[in-house]
Amino acid sequence: MIRLSLATVLMASTVAGCAGAPPVAPASAPRLAAYFDCVRERGGIAISAHRAQSGEDQPENSIQAIEATGRAIPGAILEMDAALTRDGMLVMMHDDSLDRTTTGRGRVADNTLAQVKAARLRAPDGTLTDAAPPTLEEALAAAGRVGAIASIDLKPSSEAATLILARQVVDQVRRSGAQARVILITYTAESARAVAALAPEMMISAGMDDVSGLDGLKAAQILAWTGAGEPRPALWRAVGERGVEAQFGTLGAPGRRLDDAYAADGDVSEYRTLFEHGVTVIATDEPLAVKGVLGAELAAAGRCPR
Repeated sequence: MIRLSLATVLMASTVAGCAGAPPVAPASAPRLAAYFDCVRERGGIAISAHRAQSGEDQPENSIQAIEATGRAIPGAILEMDAALTRDGMLVMMHDDSLDRTTTGRGRVADNTLAQVKAARLRAPDGTLTDAAPPTLEEALAAAGRVGAIASIDLKPSSEAATLILARQVVDQVRRSGAQARVILITYTAESARAVAALAPEMMISAGMDDVSGLDGLKAAQILAWTGAGEPRPALWRAVGERGVEAQFGTLGAPGRRLDDAYAADGDVSEYRTLFEHGVTVIATDEPLAVKGVLGAELAAAGRCPR
């Protein structure tokens, strides 16, 4: 039943988007695939900064965070959250509502782009900035200026909504010419297959509990999201044997995330243990701490051509 729904949504959104939409890209392996293969094979590491942040003075999903983190961490992956406004425009916002991170009020989906742009971003340390939430187009341009990879989270409340959002995101990525520096984040096998088919030239982050999660997917296109909190070296080795890079998250709620657990004793060498057990991408709320431990491995990744 879900497959039928996703197929129907995908077909409808494709037809609706035909007029004036950019041409559909050829079904080839993503250009980023060779880069991630090189990182894994050369013993490199990629650091994914949660919500693009590397400091408490940077608002989530902001141009400030994108540029600061991209400059601080060469080749950074910047995880960002896309949402649709009431008038169908793509803006960067983690929450369903504007309330927590901006001066705006109400659900993003109930606000127009103009209303979202009238809001001002607030940083985690409480600093109120003069910046408005960026559009996806603006965020992609900023990531490009600092040579970063944009990892775009697609997480509405249902599978069908995910595909509607994905269609819009893919179209904007293509209009921005950013296909070779974007990852699309999915959470279910069904969504991963549908989004991979929709954007064959882009990398897909696919959540999985075992290697069967790769069924129906092209290994070259996939980064395996293996969760956060509980290290899974057996799974990391298994996906690596299939030519797929393992991602693992040390991020999460303050006080409960591994980032905090690692830092509690003043020694964050556990990040190296993750790397030694087969993780290629560490997704973190403390990207500068990861860089401090794995600087040589980050430099090795920097020698991989993109």
